[in-house]
Amino acid sequence: MKGDFSRDTFDPRNHYTRVLLQQGRVHLDADFNEQAAIGVHYQRLLARDVIGPEGGPRDNAGFAVITDQAVAKPLGKKLVPGDFLIGAGRYYVNGAVCQNPAALLYSEQPGYPFDDATTTDSLADLPNYTIYLDVWERHINAVEDPGLLEPALGGPDTATRAQLTWQVRALPGGLADGGTDVAGHFVRAVPLLAAQAEPPATNNDPCSVDPAARYRGLENQLYRVEIHAPGPAGAPGSGATFKWSRDNGSVTMPLAGSPAVDTVSNTTAVTLTTLGRDTDLGLVVGGWVELVDDNSTLRHAAAPLLRVHSIDRDDFSVVLEGLADPATGLDPRLHPYLRRWDHDGDPASGGAVAVVESAAGAPQWLDLEDGVQVYFQGADGGAPGDYRTGDYWLIPARTATGDVEWPREDGVADLNPQPLPPHGEEHAYAGLSGVGPGPAGTPGQVFTELRKFFAPLAHAL
Repeated sequence: MKGDFSRDTFDPRNHYTRVLLQQGRVHLDADFNEQAAIGVHYQRLLARDVIGPEGGPRDNAGFAVITDQAVAKPLGKKLVPGDFLIGAGRYYVNGAVCQNPAALLYSEQPGYPFDDATTTDSLADLPNYTIYLDVWERHINAVEDPGLLEPALGGPDTATRAQLTWQVRALPGGLADGGTDVAGHFVRAVPLLAAQAEPPATNNDPCSVDPAARYRGLENQLYRVEIHAPGPAGAPGSGATFKWSRDNGSVTMPLAGSPAVDTVSNTTAVTLTTLGRDTDLGLVVGGWVELVDDNSTLRHAAAPLLRVHSIDRDDFSVVLEGLADPATGLDPRLHPYLRRWDHDGDPASGGAVAVVESAAGAPQWLDLEDGVQVYFQGADGGAPGDYRTGDYWLIPARTATGDVEWPREDGVADLNPQPLPPHGEEHAYAGLSGVGPGPAGTPGQVFTELRKFFAPLAHAL
């Protein structure tokens, strides 16, 4: 969630059931957001306990995989080899209800094509594959949905939204179990990260925090450390990288027109609707940005990081070093914008910072700024971490304490920071259909139903 938040206080381990506001107190965004998170958590927990990991209501189960041209034609859809209809209805995945209001083609989904291996042309040539549902929660700001702005108040940027998002995707080659455990296919070695405020150089005790250790920033910040390129740590040229923002990645600037990519000068020129609310929340020469839109976000792609070369503050035009994705930013209906990042990247490695994992018991701290440090530990049990684009950690830094808010081992403030898994982005998966060749001598492919169904608990007599 890349919003302008003070911090994220929800933790299911606390077992809180409500947030209780008190009279005469300051109201904070974190309190309201935690109340919403508590409600969603228990709602999905109940649905998961009653329904199971996945399932659709028997009378309105959605996401059927339909390959019958006779069904598609009355809906105004044309099926070509490799394409299929996604049926309307509801389906629950890990407690979250996914709703498809009307049947649509696999190729009509926002963000399609997701990759070269799963285009309709590619699927038509595959002997077998598994069709599955990928579900996650997406953060929507006023740039991505201008309807969030209130014209009667002059269009101020107020609250943002969380949107349950789904994609029907294909897994080439299928699964050995026929596709019944799609979620198991995506199990990975989840990486861990710890954060602290920099101890002074004179402190040689790794198990204590010197009183002189300080966060030196002049403002409270919510640092966001986000994985950019996926993969293992430390693989030269192809390993995982990260970027960071002191404002939770919330500084965005909409495009006023299509970007101009110049392959000769290796630059991308853009015109923006704004250069930011003020100098602290704007662009700086030498800073890093990425150009994204709705489709690139839905593809979970690591957009090229571009460096600000020059800014014309009279006409809001910006020249960026590097080439943006040529398919991004061309359609204003997809809400293209620049997102600012604050790390000091290396142009030779694509602008991001290489993920370096620390050996067990020997943290290798990486400096962000103003005394804020992080280290990557790898997964629980000592296995190397499997880093995924979009994994992120949030680090609140506070001027009043001169420290960062981060759990310490055993909850004792003078012990080492506790390595934690990413705050998100959490994905859930469910199988929809297994696809394979038919019996010998029969043409075409056979689609095997993988969805699960449940009946209402109460029935009319």
